[in-house]
Amino acid sequence: MIRQDGYLNAVLGHGSRRFDPFASYVFKNSRPMSWAECDTLFTYNGIAAKVIEAPANEAVKEGFELKDGQEVIDQNDDVQSILEDLKAKSVFSEALSWDRLYGGCVILMLADDGFTLEDPLNLKGIKKIEQLLVYDPQDISVVDTYYYTDPRDPRYGEPQWYTITGYNGGSFLVHESRIIKFEGGVVSNRIRKGRNGWGGKVFDRIANDLMRFDSSLSLGLMALSRMSQGILKLEGLTNTLSADGGEEMVQKRLHLIDMGRHLMNTIAIDGTDDYDQKNITLSGVKEIIQEFEQALSTVTDIPVTILFGRSPAGQNATGEADFESYYNMVSRIQQRKLKPKLTRLLEVISSCSDYGLNLPAEYTIEFKPLWNASEKEVAETEKLKAEARASEANAMNTLVQMQALDASEVRNTLKENGGYEIDDSLDGQVGNDEGNTETDLEISGSLGAGVQQVPGQIR
Repeated sequence: MIRQDGYLNAVLGHGSRRFDPFASYVFKNSRPMSWAECDTLFTYNGIAAKVIEAPANEAVKEGFELKDGQEVIDQNDDVQSILEDLKAKSVFSEALSWDRLYGGCVILMLADDGFTLEDPLNLKGIKKIEQLLVYDPQDISVVDTYYYTDPRDPRYGEPQWYTITGYNGGSFLVHESRIIKFEGGVVSNRIRKGRNGWGGKVFDRIANDLMRFDSSLSLGLMALSRMSQGILKLEGLTNTLSADGGEEMVQKRLHLIDMGRHLMNTIAIDGTDDYDQKNITLSGVKEIIQEFEQALSTVTDIPVTILFGRSPAGQNATGEADFESYYNMVSRIQQRKLKPKLTRLLEVISSCSDYGLNLPAEYTIEFKPLWNASEKEVAETEKLKAEARASEANAMNTLVQMQALDASEVRNTLKENGGYEIDDSLDGQVGNDEGNTETDLEISGSLGAGVQQVPGQIR
């Protein structure tokens, strides 16, 4: 028999699960967190609460406008006033938070339409929406016996009624047309079916990283408390511990020494005993904790500068890339989660007779910018635009002087491209002054003062 492993495997156990530590690491499926665990973590852990609430609050903070093309519709202010009365920002912020925390939620629209909550919403007879209420999945159950069964119906496979448990414990039946449902995070259909229609929770994916970060803080605090370690050599310690009551005697003696050290910074010991003190360095602990912070930031899509309030690291670092990544994530929440639900709410609001709205057949929901530029940034942007237009004007002026372009052609091009105020009173005069093409071409606007009028040139 010829053996191929030899000395290396005999000593290191390479490839053997029993001896080789690298052969023992396998990927294990994390169990889904229960709603009770999510409640506890969200309520008592500040970082966990920030992971849930910060993106939700950011998504609704700046609001939105209703536009028809590039123009804001006339009744945009009326719609915003109605939403403010319904406390829509607070409602949707809470709904997005529960969607991230529990894997879904619903907003119940208490509508005055002459029917009960069990009946389908009557859009033709609705007067107003009295209130918007948010319920998390713990208070919602599906009536299993009634589903949409027509494959041609967009709601095919969805339940027709839900049972909602109120704050005081009473339950009531609600038709699905009266709720706005948030489905939670993306999961497979099999897992969603096992969760009674609800999706993924944020904590399902970040629980391990959050635990490691908390553990790193705890271990760092423990290391801090042990920076100075006392070592006491007691004569006859082994014999003392082997006797009855020996452990209590040793503990009492150590306690007295610690008390004396804290009170007087003086230690009294027997002549045959010995006391020494070792100082432990904490080098590397900070870097390890920061690595756990970075790992948690990665899985949550929230930059360290926002999640932990830490200043950007590195020379000349501004954190702009971090903020750009964060706002891109918030924008995805707005477009994928918030916008479809707002569209449904606006559809109901526009049908309410008491509001008197007459929204156009087609309009878009455009969220306001998440990042507001400072006055300095605005001034720098305007300066760059002005310099670009000045460069463009000088280039066209050169082409006119070279007679590569006619002044009227330049004028028409600028009028089509926009960005300049064209004096229409000069139309027809350019190039028609007895064949003289050196007629003034007056173009004013963003170039500002200081560009003089020259015959045949652009001003």
